[in-house]
Amino acid sequence: MTEIFKSLEQLSTGYSVFEKDQVLTHDQLNSIADYLGDQGRLTRAKLLGVGIVCGLRIAAQGNAVTLAEGLGITTDGDLLCIGADTVYDKFKRYDESMPKYAPFYSGETMMPVYELIAAGVEDSRAVLLAQFGAETGTALGNMAAVLYMESYVKDEDLCSGTDCDNLGQHYVDTPKLLLVDKSSVGALKSGIATPDEASRALSPLVADRAVFSDAVGTPGQLAQVYRTACNAIHGKLLAELAKLYPTCSAFLIDVFSSDPSPAWSTRLNELKTQFASSDAGIQYYYDFLKDVTETYNDFLELLSGDATCCDPDANGFPKHLLLGNVIAGSNPDENRTGFYPSPLTSRTSDQLSHAKFLARKLNTLIRTFQLPASGSAAIRITPSRFEDRPLEERAIPYYYRIDAAYPVHKAWNYRLSRRGMDAHNYSYNAGDYGAKGAAANPLAAQIGGFSFFRVEGHLGQNVSTAIETIEGEIESKNLPFTVASVMLDTDKSKAVKKTGTRYSDLHRFHYLLRQEVFHQLDEVSRFSGVFKQQVDDAVSAKYIEDSDGPAAKDVAAQKHATVSGKSAAARAKLGGSYSQYKSDASWKSDFNDTVRAAGEFKYNLGKVARTEFSTPFDSLIANTHVQWLDWLDEIIAKKEDKEDEQLLFGNFIASHPGLEHYAGAVRGGTFVLVYNGDKTVVGDFTLPYYCGETAEEEADEPALSKPGLRPDWILDHGVQMQPSREKFVKDRFDAFEKDTLADFKGEIEQRIGFQKEYLNVFKDSVTMVSDVYRNIGADKTGASVANLQDEYLDLQVKEAEYNRKKTDYLRRQASRPDLEADAKASIETQLKEAEKALAKSIERTAGYVASSGIDVSSGSDGYKAMQVVTEGAASVTDAQTRGSMKTNLEGISAATGNANLKLVIGTMLNG
Repeated sequence: MTEIFKSLEQLSTGYSVFEKDQVLTHDQLNSIADYLGDQGRLTRAKLLGVGIVCGLRIAAQGNAVTLAEGLGITTDGDLLCIGADTVYDKFKRYDESMPKYAPFYSGETMMPVYELIAAGVEDSRAVLLAQFGAETGTALGNMAAVLYMESYVKDEDLCSGTDCDNLGQHYVDTPKLLLVDKSSVGALKSGIATPDEASRALSPLVADRAVFSDAVGTPGQLAQVYRTACNAIHGKLLAELAKLYPTCSAFLIDVFSSDPSPAWSTRLNELKTQFASSDAGIQYYYDFLKDVTETYNDFLELLSGDATCCDPDANGFPKHLLLGNVIAGSNPDENRTGFYPSPLTSRTSDQLSHAKFLARKLNTLIRTFQLPASGSAAIRITPSRFEDRPLEERAIPYYYRIDAAYPVHKAWNYRLSRRGMDAHNYSYNAGDYGAKGAAANPLAAQIGGFSFFRVEGHLGQNVSTAIETIEGEIESKNLPFTVASVMLDTDKSKAVKKTGTRYSDLHRFHYLLRQEVFHQLDEVSRFSGVFKQQVDDAVSAKYIEDSDGPAAKDVAAQKHATVSGKSAAARAKLGGSYSQYKSDASWKSDFNDTVRAAGEFKYNLGKVARTEFSTPFDSLIANTHVQWLDWLDEIIAKKEDKEDEQLLFGNFIASHPGLEHYAGAVRGGTFVLVYNGDKTVVGDFTLPYYCGETAEEEADEPALSKPGLRPDWILDHGVQMQPSREKFVKDRFDAFEKDTLADFKGEIEQRIGFQKEYLNVFKDSVTMVSDVYRNIGADKTGASVANLQDEYLDLQVKEAEYNRKKTDYLRRQASRPDLEADAKASIETQLKEAEKALAKSIERTAGYVASSGIDVSSGSDGYKAMQVVTEGAASVTDAQTRGSMKTNLEGISAATGNANLKLVIGTMLNG
């Protein structure tokens, strides 16, 4: 049996060099052909690549099979080229009589192989493809196509018994299209080890996520969540890393001289044991396992699709190419030889170089992971990129120590490594490897290209110190994120607030109310002083009954002392900041004592004091705004308490379920420090949005001056002293006895017979005086008097009544607190003219009553008229007008002989 000839099994390493007139032998001539042939094959197989380059697709069409044009190279360097689409409609058995090709044999037994015959080619042994099933016992759909280069040496010697004419040998290469059962193609498949095949033999890893709930409330519970995730990742890593080198050794031999996975497993097991009993830094152990997982997955990704082969095995598929299944299924590349380019022509050669770099990086990460001692590191912020970018494009974490034997900065970024710029890697430890460029001072360089900022070195530090340091960096370097903190404890009283008082608009409104009470108490104190002085003046002028004088003076002194003292004490406590106000609640008792003293002041002197409008005492007693302070305190306290609840980790994560650890903060996000009950930082998280404390720190509020809307006249004239009723009646009787009875005493003694008439007159006079008194003390409603019989008197009374109403109206308008100065001046001018008109109408009415001799006894028209006049006289307050009116009325009184009229005018002038 002829053996298939494989050219590259024995390479020609040299050839003959001919000399002049040399006699050539067949060996010398053949050495040139062998050498050049081997070099050509080596060029194709080793420098270009092996496998199907293009085309050569097989397809069944009815009772024929079509082979598309294309070309390929076998591992023996044969160039299999089909120049045009070829249709095959017949087949025959390719059996043991044909040159022996080892892949078709299992021991001495040859697998069933069938050769296809092209349409139009005559072959007596060929059978139509339509009969393939009947002849072979298997369907055409179960077959795979093989393009085969049948290569052998044919001896053409013709010899007889007496002579042998040596014709030489022929090297025969015949491409043939064969069919084999799909179940047998395993022996024909490539044995070439490529990165792509290695990636298919390995499995990508999934890093388990640490998922939290609001049930996490202690550092131990937090650590356990991470420990569970770490243990799961650890187990997956050990299983996959153990397979890495045996699978990839064909192209990693220049990276590792032996399998590194035993050393990796030892180190990973040491770390697992370490963190099984330690909670400190477990988040960074989790980050490290994620780094290793991500690097491993990136390594596999780079291997995938890379069929580059540096030195394909000549026995891989030396004389054949698998073209795929005759009837293609869902995968047209099933049972088809791919193309394996050499590194010279491969478009993925850089992928393999990058993958080797990541293999070295895996080794470096595992060997250099080490957490700095808790609380010993300086806090630093390093621009980086988020996890949507490859690990090597991010900043190097601080938990990889700088090791001369395994320099992490040289194994971190493939792009920078190729350019010799390893020192340009950003890192917490950049200063330890002599960082260059922006990496030497990253926050002083442009940060627009960085979406993430690593924050490291805070673990084990006091949370207030850490916050102060980070906020200082954010402020001084204009960094686009904020910092917050939450506590892993259940006692919220231990929580650290960034501000002592979360100042808000509620506090501003509280301050306004305090200022209102502050200024109101000042008015009360001033009014109390005016009130006391009026009491003292009235007692000194004996305007108040002697029996009331000393008591009134003592009451005024005592109550004023209480009002002024307590109001001053309350104002001192209400005028400060909110925190000062909250620290001393005794202002309430001071305020209550002030209200009580003010009420007692007015109540105890009520019979000798008259108020025309609400005084500061009345406003203070009636004011309910002070109660709002307590209500606002409750609202603020509840709001503060709710915000304090958010300082506990469980409540915070319930409100912010997107909380996750990334060892830093995204641009525009929030870096969240997690601390224990001892206020020591034990971890950190991030939120992808701003979630800092929005309340302001308490600021010194500006002193609010009292608005000048209430004139001082209100304070000075809020109360008027008047004799008590008892004194008023006594004074009227004394005056009557002195001025009236004395004039009639002699006549009475002479006219004893007229005693009864006199007594009746006396009775009427007393009744009239009493009525006048009641009129003075009564509320001046200004009700009209019924029409009087004397028409002229009726007109005079109505005129006086009209002028009195006009005067009272203008006086009320002038006292409005919201009145502009110009308008007030105009109304006061009108008021003065109205008072003059009122005084004249009073004088005319009294003069008409006197000159007409109209009866002024009780119940008469004259009596009614003088009641209206008396009421009107009380509305004349201008000193000059009142003085002129008094003079004219005294003249009328002196000229009249009407005793009752004299009495009414006297009462009017003294009222």
